[in-house]
Amino acid sequence: MPVWDDVIPANERPVFDSAGMGVTRVGFGRKPALVIVDMSYAFVDSAFPLGDSRVGWPAVAAIQRLQAAAREAGMPIFYSTAVWKASRIETGLWKRTPEVHRALQDPKAYEIVAELAPRTGEPVVLKNVPSAFFGTDLLRMLVMHGVDTVILTGMSTSGCVYATGVDAFSNGFRTVIPEEAVADRSGIAHKVSLFNFHMKYGDVVPLDEVLAYVRRAMSHDNSTVSPVGR
Repeated sequence: MPVWDDVIPANERPVFDSAGMGVTRVGFGRKPALVIVDMSYAFVDSAFPLGDSRVGWPAVAAIQRLQAAAREAGMPIFYSTAVWKASRIETGLWKRTPEVHRALQDPKAYEIVAELAPRTGEPVVLKNVPSAFFGTDLLRMLVMHGVDTVILTGMSTSGCVYATGVDAFSNGFRTVIPEEAVADRSGIAHKVSLFNFHMKYGDVVPLDEVLAYVRRAMSHDNSTVSPVGR
């Protein structure tokens, strides 16, 4: 049962069904990459005003499984995080109070959690806006690796993950979100965002299905590649 079943009204389902949304899949491609968005203490840990340990740490555990499989398979892995900026011009028009802005001065805030720490050769892009593509080298690096499928994980589902996912779609990548490997402070925002993404841009699927694909795809068995379903 999809995670959004309890929040999408039954009377709205026909609107999507009649448009063919969510009926077919984009499918997996031949060359995947794992993208881990903003799994820093600022978002994972409730010690910070933007963090939520209740959902953050379970997402860390799920991503750890994918990260281990990706490393074993030799799959490219990319991370994003942010850096604190004192200037409002540099920071952008985030809707944050001065108190929250000051709390995010802590250098630990944007440090990727130790459980998911990048290894040498696993690039980390720095950003100040929601999408990990905007103003970074992520697109160039994905192209250089010949990637056609982005496996998207991280926080938050309704914010930086969603923005990164739409940009991945807009740049022509098949985009897959493992349901258990993303999280949001708001349960409703999490579910609605996954529903909308699955209806329009990519595939939201169980983590175990993605793990099986990673092992299959990186074994160079191209007969398992899914066709474009749109």
